[in-house]
Amino acid sequence: MGRRVTVLLTLAVALLVLAVFFRQQIHSHFGYLSGDRYDGVIQVALLEHWFNVFRGWSHWSSPNYFYPYPNTLGYNEGLFLNGVLYSFFRALSFDAFLANELVNMVIKSVGFFGFLAAARRMLKLPFEWALLGAAIFTLSNNSFMQLSHAQLLSVSLAPLEALLIYNAAQALLALQSRRLFVSGSLAALLFAGWMMSCLYTAWFFAVFALIAVLFQLLLRGLPGLKQLGQAVADNKVALLGIAAVAALSLLPFISVYLGSGKQRPWSEILFYVPSLFDSFNVGTGNAVFGDMIASLHAGCEMCDLGSGEREAGIAPVLLLLAGMCILDIFKRQLPLPEEVKTIMVGIAAASLVLWLLSIRFDQDTGWAWLYQYLPGGSGLRVVSRIFLLLTLPATALAVWYLSRSSWSPLVLLAVSALLLAEEVNHSPITTLDRHLLLDRVSGMPPAPAECRAFFTTASPDTVDGDTSFPVGAMYPHNVDAMLIAELVHLPTINGFASFNPKDWNFASPAAPDYLLRVQAYAKAHQLQGLCQLDLVDKRWHTKPVYLASKTRLGYWDLASKQIPAERLRGFGPAETFGRWTEGREASFQYALPEHAKRDTLSLKINLITAMVNDQHSQRVLVSVDGGEKHEFVFKSNARASIALTVPAPTGTQGEIHMELPDAVSPRELGINADPRQLAIGVKSIEIE
Repeated sequence: MGRRVTVLLTLAVALLVLAVFFRQQIHSHFGYLSGDRYDGVIQVALLEHWFNVFRGWSHWSSPNYFYPYPNTLGYNEGLFLNGVLYSFFRALSFDAFLANELVNMVIKSVGFFGFLAAARRMLKLPFEWALLGAAIFTLSNNSFMQLSHAQLLSVSLAPLEALLIYNAAQALLALQSRRLFVSGSLAALLFAGWMMSCLYTAWFFAVFALIAVLFQLLLRGLPGLKQLGQAVADNKVALLGIAAVAALSLLPFISVYLGSGKQRPWSEILFYVPSLFDSFNVGTGNAVFGDMIASLHAGCEMCDLGSGEREAGIAPVLLLLAGMCILDIFKRQLPLPEEVKTIMVGIAAASLVLWLLSIRFDQDTGWAWLYQYLPGGSGLRVVSRIFLLLTLPATALAVWYLSRSSWSPLVLLAVSALLLAEEVNHSPITTLDRHLLLDRVSGMPPAPAECRAFFTTASPDTVDGDTSFPVGAMYPHNVDAMLIAELVHLPTINGFASFNPKDWNFASPAAPDYLLRVQAYAKAHQLQGLCQLDLVDKRWHTKPVYLASKTRLGYWDLASKQIPAERLRGFGPAETFGRWTEGREASFQYALPEHAKRDTLSLKINLITAMVNDQHSQRVLVSVDGGEKHEFVFKSNARASIALTVPAPTGTQGEIHMELPDAVSPRELGINADPRQLAIGVKSIEIE
């Protein structure tokens, strides 16, 4: 195969697998992106922070949230390398959310080409097998499933880091000091940047590499160790130079993250330690094994299959082939060059040891040892993410095994196709509405000159007072404040992170004491020039009134996709404005906080009326909890609201029911061809 054909084939496969991996974003014309309304906005806020740093607007370790606390970058993953790429796209005038997705695509492509290069050079794999491995690693099901935490895509840096370390090791043994210094320094710089970007994946890689190196040293025996010792002595100047580069490049990470005392309780970590069956938990949306996983969820109590963050297992066929390769490596002498044999033994041993350490058997797990004794182990909550890293050696082992097998070409082709197919997942992962969120964080006037910092009140997406959905009261106004602070270059006391300041108390913005909590914080920190930003009407207030607000017991924005479907009946899907009623009846089940002890409730339904004209009006009959019906008639297209006072429910839950006798389709009114029977578009529902 000629070089030109090789290059074209490589580029074609790379584009194809990237298109498959990001197919949902592409299909929506990048209207819906990876991430969600919560962590996705936090990530973009951090990236915007780096854009500000590179433009001289901000100090690198202090994003514009959790004001006036300094060095708050360490409260989350740092995303430094992501920020470098993001700043490039932002400088080209891409909006914040689109720039973030483009960064994800670039990082994934680094993984593809890094794997291809590492497989060719380190494992001596033929081109076609290296290309297959690169495609499998790039498509990886668990990376796709965990895309809501896009920082985990940094596992794509692992092949490149491994290749740089390998080149340095080869130069060390060949006594090529200059090449050693260059490769070693590049490896140190990349690893330091990686640590400042995503501690999870960098730490996992470091532990894996440490175990692999220990086994490789054991395999070399005493003569090999003597040779290595002599090589170290002969290259001491280059090694000291690498050590200096490593120390200097790690200083930012050390200054922000180490010694901060941020660690997780063991009980919290144990919940996220994967079970044995989680090793291949690819989620119910997997193209090949989704039905099997669903069946295990439904009928296998002993399997202890997790969901969400624990749906990060290695694809079953890939895992099986990797296991077969490990057995093959350890059960017999392999007729291989010593260099390749040493590498394969190290990869196999490290994969097996790290997999065994990460598995939980009831309440027992070897991860407790890493948590207790290994620096950084107590700060990593979701242990199941280890499988994102282990997918790399599993892919290398599986493809290496296939390249040496005696199976017929037809069988190898079928197995290769199966390896690719099992990495495809149909689960919807693009839940970040780009246009909605751009609207949420833009459109407000410049902050008044007297504002030195700000806080936010409730977001249109705040869901307060609903104990079954606590994130609705914690995230929206806080994460919006984070991104707005970076966009307008004004610090905010709000924010939300993996670790929050000790006196952070800014959840539940619709609670009557929210402004009093803000006032207490401002007094404790002696803040001057603290302004209020109303996220609903996008107005600044330079002199906030710190009084207990009227008690809003619940607020639901029907444009939010986070409202559980079982609470809605007779409503269409969420749209940017809210939801249309569909049919002649609609109902909404509400939940109030425990403190809602009162005789009456004030109900307000904010809506739009589009299904009216000169000959057709809309009647809406509203009742609450089966009580009296209240009729409202709308005769013109406008924004409107329904407000009424009703008896409070005896418990904390109830139902708002609407009869819509005049529902009509837009087609019948000559508006468009939509055949749905619509009456009103409900923007939000609030109860005080």
